[in-house]
Amino acid sequence: MQSVALDIKNLRKFTAALLKLGTVRGPVHSPAGVVLADITTQSDLALEYENFKLPPKREFFPQCEEITRFDASGVREVPVSGAADVIFGVRPCDALALSHLDRVFTDDKYTDPYYSKRRGAALLISLACNKSEAACFCTSTGGSPSSKQGADIIGFNLGTVLLLEPVTARGQAFVKKNKSLFRDPSAKELQKREKQEADVAGQIPGVAVQQAPAALSGKSDPAFWESIAETCLSCGACTFLCPTCHCFDFNDRTKRDAGSRLRVHDACMFASFVREASGHNPRGKKGERMRQRVMHKFSYAPENFNTVFCVGCGRCVTACPSNIDIRETLSKVTA
Repeated sequence: MQSVALDIKNLRKFTAALLKLGTVRGPVHSPAGVVLADITTQSDLALEYENFKLPPKREFFPQCEEITRFDASGVREVPVSGAADVIFGVRPCDALALSHLDRVFTDDKYTDPYYSKRRGAALLISLACNKSEAACFCTSTGGSPSSKQGADIIGFNLGTVLLLEPVTARGQAFVKKNKSLFRDPSAKELQKREKQEADVAGQIPGVAVQQAPAALSGKSDPAFWESIAETCLSCGACTFLCPTCHCFDFNDRTKRDAGSRLRVHDACMFASFVREASGHNPRGKKGERMRQRVMHKFSYAPENFNTVFCVGCGRCVTACPSNIDIRETLSKVTA
């Protein structure tokens, strides 16, 4: 299905159409900047913003969720909650990241019921970038500022008009059902979209990502990795803000004879990540944990999924309190 044009003056009608599907999450202004939050008919969708600080993966894979409750009578599973019916405005890098997580949580052998139920319920509408940010390097990771992978519909903000291109059958069905909201785009609008795509992609510098899997096989020297991790605080910010990291742990919360089991995000940079009950820690040094993080994304993931598990969003670069830059790390790895 070809692109359709939505005039910005009809944005509230578009929002109302989305709300007919159920709960809608989208970009709204807040004191903390533009965040992904619940939308109402009176909400003003933000169309000009940097990427969300928190990755949208949390919509499908929450940082902390209750899995079961238990007491003397037995164990009861907690129904999946918090699923949105529509998520609007995720950036293409985050939509691509979700397609990676789909392969982890919904493969042929193992399916995570919590992730898959939320993911299956949501119409995902991405919004192409109309400018790049300083830490972006998506074009080096198999993505682009207008990548369609992972989205049902992709939108292009041209100022007075929003071009929408259905990607999946679900996206096509929504556009077809609400065709009265849209019109055919003009040739000038299509040309403007093409120029915007090329201009934004041209702003993004290249990073040595594709060379990393082969180079990492020879990077086992502990001194090398200790030098990379020297300033690391083991805070986990890089992991918690990464849109593709998916490690988790289970914690039990109890009170008297009742309690609940929680699934919580974990981080390979935490000193306790693989510490055993005996107290032995196979990765007790920061350099060992740094090597694991880089190997997971740029060596093990290509082996298992034929793609790097990094989408070049740059969150780990901007969030690191010690200014550790994954782009510099990859440059040293491939040097």
